[in-house]
Amino acid sequence: MTAVRRLLAAAMLMASSALAAQSTEATQTPRPPAPGVSASLDRARAERGARMSVAIITYGPGEFVFEKFGHIALALTDSTTGESIAFNWGMFDFNQPNFLGRFLTGHTNYWMEGYRTADFNAAYMRENRTVRKLELQLSAVQRGAIADFVRWNAQDANKYYRYDYYADNCATRVRDVLNWALQGQLDAPFALPGSGRTWRNETARITASDPLVYPGIQVALGRNADHVLTKWEESFLPDLLANHLAALSVKDANGASMKLVTSDSVLYTADRAPMPEVAPSRVPMALVLGVGLAVLVVLLSGAGLAAVRVLVAAFSALWFGVGGVLGTALLLAGTVTKHIPYMGANLTVLQLQPLMLVAAVVVTASLWRGARTRAALGVSLVIALLSLVGLALQLVPSLYQQSGVVLAVIVPVQAAFAVAILRLRSRVRSDSATR
Repeated sequence: MTAVRRLLAAAMLMASSALAAQSTEATQTPRPPAPGVSASLDRARAERGARMSVAIITYGPGEFVFEKFGHIALALTDSTTGESIAFNWGMFDFNQPNFLGRFLTGHTNYWMEGYRTADFNAAYMRENRTVRKLELQLSAVQRGAIADFVRWNAQDANKYYRYDYYADNCATRVRDVLNWALQGQLDAPFALPGSGRTWRNETARITASDPLVYPGIQVALGRNADHVLTKWEESFLPDLLANHLAALSVKDANGASMKLVTSDSVLYTADRAPMPEVAPSRVPMALVLGVGLAVLVVLLSGAGLAAVRVLVAAFSALWFGVGGVLGTALLLAGTVTKHIPYMGANLTVLQLQPLMLVAAVVVTASLWRGARTRAALGVSLVIALLSLVGLALQLVPSLYQQSGVVLAVIVPVQAAFAVAILRLRSRVRSDSATR
């Protein structure tokens, strides 16, 4: 178990039983009013906030997939007592009842927890993860309001929320608390276009070294994940949120402009390889793989050796079986789960669809026997046609989807299986004519 996970294990175990009974629909107590709503409350907050400082701390990527996106905490320090607590909204528990099912349907419960800042930072340093600290220039009222908010949020009735990869995670929660305390001063500057990033490309960039997650993301994400993000949307990543805040100016109580971040320092620099700046282009490699598999399917399907037919039939069963399962999952994810905003409107359903489960039986049987059937021919032609239609739709600007890696592998193979079945039909007729 890693150092960070050891630090969090106790809190996870204590919360496991509570999580079983919790849901994001549980009744919450009213959120504290924002600054400026109550003069008497603001005076009390100013008194408390006068002895506080607020900082944002980001933690660089780690070893595991769910750590590669980085992490973030909002740290409150009391100058009178010296106590400093780092509040983070990234708590989850693998032992939560039906965790996998909740994860797949988008109903994963996360929660907020506070830790001594020094201990929290040290755990990430032991994991060789870069630690960056941004000191914020806030009024005493705003600091006191943030203290009220995290105290409210830490209560059992308020701490749980439905995690969302891009729209509601540990980073966006920190962004939203800060925007609440600033009375919406992030709204206008963060509504501006970002740096040309998309959810797909950022996820591909971060998971590029993972041989399973990278292609899985390319298959799973639909067109909605390809729109260019605003700064607000880019803030789902802790490092990008920190960068945007570091460049931001806000208004003080008198309306004067001031820098929000007064100090931006790195407390610890990891010596691990840095993340790539942009997502790698895997389309050429994918095309070589797709065309290579397609050529093998066409050439080997016409072989007379039984061993070769068995090999082609085995690949057919694997290809169509896995594709059919993935296609069914894509349809469900894009229509009935909470992942619709990112996995809906996905043209990959024309490349992978439930019909492939039928092909896993009839096409495989035809290749096994070395003779075509009407069912095998019909199913393989329909699958190939759908695949080609999906490719053609990429020429329509409003339907364009950045899934070239998927197309490069799947389209040639789907077409190859249709050709292979057609070749079997021609060969059977030729053999019959010579008898």
